[in-house]
Amino acid sequence: MRPYGLVLAGGGAKGAYEIGAWKALIELGVEIEAIAGTSIGAINGAMIAQGDFDKAIKLWDSAEVANGISFSEELKSTENLFSISNLPQIFHEIIKNGGVDITPAKKMVEDCISEELVRKSNIPLGIVTFQLNSMKPVELFVEEMKEGQLIDYIMASARFPGLANQGPDNSHYLDGGVYDNAPIGLLRKRGINRLIVVDITQMKGMGHKEELSCADFVYIRPSDIKDLGEAFEFDRETNQRRMDMGYLDTKKAFSYIGGFNYYFTKREFNSMLKKYGYEACAQLEALAKELGVERVKLYSRKEFLLKLREAEKERREGTQSAADTLINHVPQILKERTQKVAKRFISSSKLYKTYPKAFEVLNSEKQ
Repeated sequence: MRPYGLVLAGGGAKGAYEIGAWKALIELGVEIEAIAGTSIGAINGAMIAQGDFDKAIKLWDSAEVANGISFSEELKSTENLFSISNLPQIFHEIIKNGGVDITPAKKMVEDCISEELVRKSNIPLGIVTFQLNSMKPVELFVEEMKEGQLIDYIMASARFPGLANQGPDNSHYLDGGVYDNAPIGLLRKRGINRLIVVDITQMKGMGHKEELSCADFVYIRPSDIKDLGEAFEFDRETNQRRMDMGYLDTKKAFSYIGGFNYYFTKREFNSMLKKYGYEACAQLEALAKELGVERVKLYSRKEFLLKLREAEKERREGTQSAADTLINHVPQILKERTQKVAKRFISSSKLYKTYPKAFEVLNSEKQ
């Protein structure tokens, strides 16, 4: 397999998705010839360049707001940090420290990224940040940085407004996503035209260019970006779900997994398409999503239909329960009419009308 350039987008806590994608690329034997990253993508890119997957897991295991900032203890929790009632105290701390002190976050990054290993790596790493003094983007590869500046540049790439100044000199920097959140052009300028792009946000930046001509792209991204949650939503359980999603979406991007929004082995999904048809399969997945069937999981056909049937039964029983409650609270004279309306409502549910082929499959596959 020919090597790829790897583009890693910024997105804060959503970056755990990129580590899941990396795990899948390792298993698939995909060779990476260069990396370009912005913000969290720069941090993940450095860990990929040095080739230490365990260090990446270690970093994401401890990736919580409270572990990354130096603030009064009572403000450190996510709930308190983003509470409007605490804004006066938060602003006081920001002014006192010249911004939110993220020295602990920098220490975490330093513990997991070795500049020496990144420089020795046969995978060049490029990052993007934005210099406020000159109001110009900074796009450069590690070999263009002075010795000892890698971590500073990485922190500059990931600097959100309100954070204390983090950078390689006395200049002020802003998150590189302002300019290019998915730096495809950085690798294209290096002559790399075969690219994997791991995209975790809809934001692209004012200087972003797809530059699609004469290039071969594999895009890895969630079917619904909302599934990744919020950029500051750091916790182990959510991070693990993001990693699982990145892993499965990468396998899907390289055609080792089938499905539209859900995930099936390629063999199982091809069997479903052959047995039920494209439209019915699409409706089954859309119905599953509407009913809240867990999406980030590799399903067999039988397991998926079972979960879908259980979710539909639960919804139907919930609707019936709500109807019974309503009937019990209406005057006796209206009970019979209310029962007829409720029965008609349940039997002519919007779901049955919206996903008729899905229900045909569920009814025909009853055990």
